[in-house]
Parts: sequence; structure tokens; C-alpha cells
Amino acid sequence: MDSPLYVSMAETLGRASEPIGPAHHGYPALVALASLALPGRELPGRAVSLLAGVALIAITFALARRMLPRWGAFTAAALVALHPLLALYSGALMTEAPFQAVAYAALLVLMQGWTAAAGALLGFGYCVRPEALVIALAALPAIATWRRRALWLAVFSLAALPEVALLSFERGAITLTPKTNLIAASGAARDDAEWRIAGADTATAPARSPLDRARETLPAAAARYPGRLRGQLERILQAWPLPLMALSVAGALRHRGLLIAPLAIVPVLPMLGVTPHLRYPQTLIPALAIYAGVGAAWLVAWSAERARPARRAAVTLAAFALAGGLVWCWRGPAGDSVRHFEDGPMRTLRRAGAWLAVNGRAGARVMDRKPYVPFFAGMRHVLMPDDDYDTIVEHARASGVDYLVVEEYVMWGMRRQFVPLMTDPAFRDRERRLRMVFGGDEGPMTGIAIFEVARTR
Repeated sequence: MDSPLYVSMAETLGRASEPIGPAHHGYPALVALASLALPGRELPGRAVSLLAGVALIAITFALARRMLPRWGAFTAAALVALHPLLALYSGALMTEAPFQAVAYAALLVLMQGWTAAAGALLGFGYCVRPEALVIALAALPAIATWRRRALWLAVFSLAALPEVALLSFERGAITLTPKTNLIAASGAARDDAEWRIAGADTATAPARSPLDRARETLPAAAARYPGRLRGQLERILQAWPLPLMALSVAGALRHRGLLIAPLAIVPVLPMLGVTPHLRYPQTLIPALAIYAGVGAAWLVAWSAERARPARRAAVTLAAFALAGGLVWCWRGPAGDSVRHFEDGPMRTLRRAGAWLAVNGRAGARVMDRKPYVPFFAGMRHVLMPDDDYDTIVEHARASGVDYLVVEEYVMWGMRRQFVPLMTDPAFRDRERRLRMVFGGDEGPMTGIAIFEVARTR
């Protein structure tokens, strides 16, 4: 996860000489503001996410109340409040909760007729995550007049312009997002391809025009699109199971409107070279919750004109779909993500980082596939590439890396080239470029080793 990245961006906001990572600056800016009032490196970001998560519940109720009776609006808000993914990310150092709160607040303000204010709010949402651009365009058909549509887009563009300018300045080229590598990887044979030094060395490669790159990428991306779309739809159904989805589809057919706009993210995601993940459907959930409330209200209203057994059956069916769907969420993959959220053995990672902070060189550069040990040590993270063993070690030496970290779970899952170093004492004794200075574990797959890197002369 990118949590350490956002904290590092917040700490160096306005002072970094080069981009720290592939992220927009809105969430780090909020974290930096919260840091003025709250202590620690993690508490400010978690507080921002928690406030955003709580605000999203109120925003969902306000949106739902515009089309539902009070009980229906409470139902939609309860689905958001009790959903495992939204609850989980409301306490995480991640952008999801703040983005959702800002995006749905913009739609609420737009529904109230304040087009310019809504455009400005969603423009700030773009400073948090690039999906705001998709929502801005998808909302256009639901805006009543051409004048309001033009105002919506103009104000959104003006509010997003500083972020575009900053991203472009940092990277030396005009860009709408720092995650252009995901677009470039849309035609890749394998998603989430690891960074390789060999792939980064393009000095001798002939320059190609954007048209040439598009001609090469588009056919492969089109071939991959159906499979990626299927994967994204499977994740959506894991996050919003069939009983809830049935009510949401019924509600969307009854009342389309602006809430269709967040759903436009679904066909866009398969265009990116990423593996489908439960994080991505989160932005849809408040809209789906409101539509589920609309579907349930329609079912209850339909039964009002029927005989008592039919009314009782309709109310029971709606209640079963709502409650059963929520239980399904918690018992399925969405609930599993709460029970097994941490991206690695965090306790061991914190211990290794604390040791390095005390015993390592101040201002050291730490190469690791994951960012946690460098973050907990308060040191600069250098991403570990996925080349052969000798290439990685020589790259670390040549690029001024002070320490190299290998986690057991990363070694077996992503960096098997380090198996000899981690498991063979004789190999470790022969290796003169790396010297092990820390090792420890707290159970299976929790082992961590820190190696001091011998610099090239």
C-alpha cells in the first residue's frame, strides 16, 4: 500500500526536489494540515481518513433523502456505515475515504443547483485521485442545460489546473496523472509488472511518437480488456453481493440521475494495467447503497396496493436482501480484507524499522520492495527492482543505497533471487558486497533481514 508514500509527501510538501512517488498531492496536503494540530507521523493521516469516512455517511444520507423517505435514506447511510471496506479505509492512511467524501459532496452540491461550487469541489477531488475526471465527464448528461454543463467543466478544470501544473512540473512533461505507467501497461501480457532496471534503460532505444506507441499498445490492450473487465465485475460483486446488487439495479432503473456518474469508473478500470482489487469498487458503494435504498422503497411502495400477505412478503424480501447482503459482505472477501488487512507482518516491520532508526546512519537510503521498514526508520525509501540478483546488488551500490532490506514473505512471493542470500549461510559468507546487520522473525513468513551495502569505490 502507499501509506508511507503519502506521509513522506506530506512531510516534504513544497520542498521535494523531485517527485517522491506516483500520487496526487491533495491527500498529502490534508495530512500536512492535520499535522499542524495532531502529533506523530501516522495519526494525522488516519484522522483525515476517519473524518472523511464519517462525513461520507452524512453525505450519503443527504443524497438519499433527496429521492427517498427518511427510512430509505437511513437504510442507505447504514449500508455505507456498516460496509467492511468503507469502515476499513476510514482508518487507513489511504486516499479512498477522502476522495469518496469529496466526490459525493460535489454531487450533492450539484444536485442543490450550486454548479460552480460543485465543480470546484470535484476539482479538489481530482487533486486527491484522478478518477474525479471520469466522474466530471460522466455527470454531464445529468446536468440540465448546456450553460450549467459548461460552467461545471470550466470550474472543475480551473480547480484541477494547479494539480496538473504541479504534476507536469515535477515530471518535466505535461501529464494529467502520475500513474501514466498504468496506462502504458494496458497492453502488457501481465498486470502489475514489476519495475526492472533493464526496462528503464532507454538511452539507446530509438524514440517513438505517441502514435507509434498507440499503434503498438491498443490491439494488445483491446485483447486484454474483456478479461480485465470480468475481473473488475467479480470484485464489484465481492464488495456488493448479489442481494444488494439486485436492489441497486432495480433502484438505478427507477432513478438514474447524477449518481450514475461514479459508476462510470467501471468501464475505465480495465483500460489500466492493474490486477482487479477490492479497493477499486469502493467509490461505487455509496451510489449503489442509495440505489439499493431506492430499490427497497420501490418494492415496499409496490406492495402497498397489494393484499396483506403480499405486503408482508415484499417487506421481508427487502429486509432479507439488505441484511443478508451486508452479512454476505462481512463473511466474504470484503470482510476478509478487514480481518487480514495489513500488507505484511507489520509488527515485525515496525521492530526492524525501529532498530534501523537507532543503529543506522542518519539520512540513509534504504532499498526495499516494500516501503515500511524505511518509513518506520525515518529514512529515504529506494524501490527494489526485479532484475537478477547481481544486477540488483550492483544497482544498489552504484546508486548510493546504504541498506538493503529483504522480507521473507517478499522473498518467496516476489524476489526469489534472494533465496540463496537468505537461506544459505555459505552464500552469505561469500557475499562481500552485503553485510547482514539485522535479522529476526516472530513466526512463519515474518522474517526480515537488513544488509549494509558496500559502496563502489
